[in-house]
Amino acid sequence: MTPLPYQDFTIKARVKSFARITHLLQQLGATCLGTDLQTDTYFATDKGKLKLRVGTIEHLITHYQRVHEAGIEKTLVYRYDLNPSPEEVAALHRQFAVLGQVKKERTIYLLGIHKIHLDRLEEDCFIEIESIDRHAAYTSQQLKALCFDMKEKLEIADANLVPTGYFNAGLN
Repeated sequence: MTPLPYQDFTIKARVKSFARITHLLQQLGATCLGTDLQTDTYFATDKGKLKLRVGTIEHLITHYQRVHEAGIEKTLVYRYDLNPSPEEVAALHRQFAVLGQVKKERTIYLLGIHKIHLDRLEEDCFIEIESIDRHAAYTSQQLKALCFDMKEKLEIADANLVPTGYFNAGLN
């Protein structure tokens, strides 16, 4: 399986509240896309994660794998289908066994190449930073540095970092 020509680095951290981060995002000039109520359904696959996301802002099928690299995760994407048809969703359910679901409330911000999620799962709050390069504009090292830079700008402490992915991390 060959990854798509896409690269991103991702950092996720547990936070006590979103107030300070929201203020910092506003100061930095981030654009808020809104709050999405998302249900992520995970399917059995022999490599990475295969996920159907159903939300009011984001609706997609994605197959990806995260590779750990010294305090950050690089994402290899094998499939990324925005707004899949009902037939594509039905085929997914026919071809793969469902492993489980995660439901969350996600507020989505965009700031340059960064996509920042403020996620609420029951009583827990998390921030996720995705530094995304869809056009081969950055080397892997540059993109990783930009992700760490955004982490610093949003005052995320290393002690609060958690593995990305709520399904495997037992955070659901």
